[in-house]
Amino acid sequence: MKKMTGAAAYAADWLQIDQRAQATEPYIKPSSLAKGCLLAVAFELQGKPKPPFDARVGRILSVGTDSHRRLQRGLERACLAQEVFFEVPEYRIHGFCDGILYIPPYRTKDQSIVGFWALEFKTAAASEFDKVKAAGVPKEEHIRQAQIYLWGLDVYYQGTLPLKGALIYYENRDTLEHLALEVAPDPEAVAALLARVKAMLNELAANQLPTDVLPPDHWGHAYCPYLDICEPGKQAMAWQRSQPKQLPDKVLADIIAKRIIAKKGAETMTTSAKKKPGSRSLTDLAKELDWE
Repeated sequence: MKKMTGAAAYAADWLQIDQRAQATEPYIKPSSLAKGCLLAVAFELQGKPKPPFDARVGRILSVGTDSHRRLQRGLERACLAQEVFFEVPEYRIHGFCDGILYIPPYRTKDQSIVGFWALEFKTAAASEFDKVKAAGVPKEEHIRQAQIYLWGLDVYYQGTLPLKGALIYYENRDTLEHLALEVAPDPEAVAALLARVKAMLNELAANQLPTDVLPPDHWGHAYCPYLDICEPGKQAMAWQRSQPKQLPDKVLADIIAKRIIAKKGAETMTTSAKKKPGSRSLTDLAKELDWE
């Protein structure tokens, strides 16, 4: 048999090596970069240890993984590929896109959507899902992650994968309700983010930590796995603790719902012999509950 050459030799040689076991410098994950804190990304590149997840968080992450797989199975015949890899050594960024959706022209009346779309699946608690649904736009960090995929796939495949945009597909973890939202390419936002990455890499090369961190009021500080070694994060948390307390949206919604139910119950008890009231406006309800 003749020695293999060309693409056949490349594929055969690739399979002879355990790629995961090869020593490589650490790379940045899109999900980490999308959070927006370059100091946290620097800690990750340095291999700083993270505290282990508690059992509950582990179960939540497992649910998310299972949802990803189920959604991928449901869309497998609509996808060109799934778990699509890319890497850009210049910025030390690599990752896997959940899928590349293809919309053929004969399957839609809207010809403007025909083509390839990057897919990103997200599971969310009911309260977070409802916020995204009401806003009609993805969360900021999810938009940023989608932009990284659009850029990275374009660079890695040298423009041969003409993506029209990205679709972020949310699933309500509690009800399994779905919501898909489009993200258009934003080259200016990506360029600004890459400039920050380049500055961070240069600082690390000079044995310095970046000062590019989240603002003090950002929610991300409370969930940062490097909080124990992050001075800006500790200062941000101290500042947040000093601010006036605000009720979480879910708690506030529960309080309002209970007041409405209690009011209706009181009306039922006191007006059983009276004619049932007709429909009321929100203004009338606000007056009755002393919300004016």
